[in-house]
Amino acid sequence: MRKQRQLIDHARRMPKQSRALDTVETIFEATARILQRGDRRALNTNAIAERAGISVGTLYQYFPNKETILVAMARRRLQADQAAVIDAISAARHEPDATLARRVIRALIDVHRERPTVRRAIMAAHVAQGLWREHVQPLQDVADLLAARDGGLSPARLFVITRAVAAVIRAALQEKSPLLSAEEFEDELVRLVEEYLSPSRER
Repeated sequence: MRKQRQLIDHARRMPKQSRALDTVETIFEATARILQRGDRRALNTNAIAERAGISVGTLYQYFPNKETILVAMARRRLQADQAAVIDAISAARHEPDATLARRVIRALIDVHRERPTVRRAIMAAHVAQGLWREHVQPLQDVADLLAARDGGLSPARLFVITRAVAAVIRAALQEKSPLLSAEEFEDELVRLVEEYLSPSRER
């Protein structure tokens, strides 16, 4: 619990100035490149600082250890995921050439395909720190937005279908499945959503 509180407090102290943000971005990118090699054991603050081209002392001005770096990266990734899905929901209102389900699913698949090795590592670190509630909050926010958009969907139905889709995509990521890049995978998820939410299934 103490370590979790430290991580939360550290997030509140993240720098806001442009120069500091640039340094944080450099640290994130250096960490991502080490993770991209697939050797998590090689990740430590000395290696990150060396890859970033800064002193380890400078790194410690921003992050006390590698875990806080990974958690900060996961938090930023979750925020980007949420923004991508919200953008997809918004676009569906103005461009009806694709269904809402397909737009949202495509956005979710796209964010999971971006640097998957890095994503697996930072999300695992995020959950390992006991931050699972924070991990799923963006998904709940999206479900709430969908509920507001379509008042006919109950909280239970939205919970089931949003978590089902997210779990399938995450499984494909964790299992390194080639399906994550397959058009058929997207089609099957769209079918899952549309059939589950079909009016004919209402009792």
